[in-house]
Amino acid sequence: MAVALLVVGGVAVLLVVTSHRNKDGKKPAVSTAAEARGIARRVALTPPDWGSGFTKGDPYESEDTTEGVTDQNCDYATQPIADALSAVRRNVGRTDGTALASSQVVVYRGAEPARADAARLRSEARRCPKVKEAEGNARWEGIHEVALTELKGFDDVVAEEGRLVVDGQGRKSDNYYTNLTGRKGQFVMQAYVTRNGSRTQAQNRRDATNALALMLSRL
Repeated sequence: MAVALLVVGGVAVLLVVTSHRNKDGKKPAVSTAAEARGIARRVALTPPDWGSGFTKGDPYESEDTTEGVTDQNCDYATQPIADALSAVRRNVGRTDGTALASSQVVVYRGAEPARADAARLRSEARRCPKVKEAEGNARWEGIHEVALTELKGFDDVVAEEGRLVVDGQGRKSDNYYTNLTGRKGQFVMQAYVTRNGSRTQAQNRRDATNALALMLSRL
């Protein structure tokens, strides 16, 4: 934060200017919403990026700058993404209905808010093995952090897995998911894959790992 004193028409005016420099004093590589949006749209995955048999989801693409958060009571809700310049999310699914997946890219105003969000995701995975939707029916269980060594080149990696046991309509479910988050500077990328049944978890992890690595290569 910088402070400046100006004299305007004989009146002293105190200006407080907030800087979005990173801790190392360097300016972020991207500082405008237009540039951030262009990068996010380039990095987020399309159906062919996931492999054969994947098609656009419904809805397919969103630029909504909100995110899911888990509060201290392990209730899940959405809130605006603090200090986000742009966000792009794309949903896909296999044509046979056996898998759903999504990729998301969030460009923050600097590395610090990006680092804080990655730390929040890690904290949530560690402290809430069970999560319920704050204003809905969905319930998740068996949530835990996974140690991944395959992903290289990120500043932070957060790997979470778990199981949806009740869906948004209140119906019983047995869908296992992998949600991988990778941070590189001011960029946070996420790859989410879900399938029915515990035996699908290894494939979920492979798909999400490949997806996150591909997104990083496009930065």
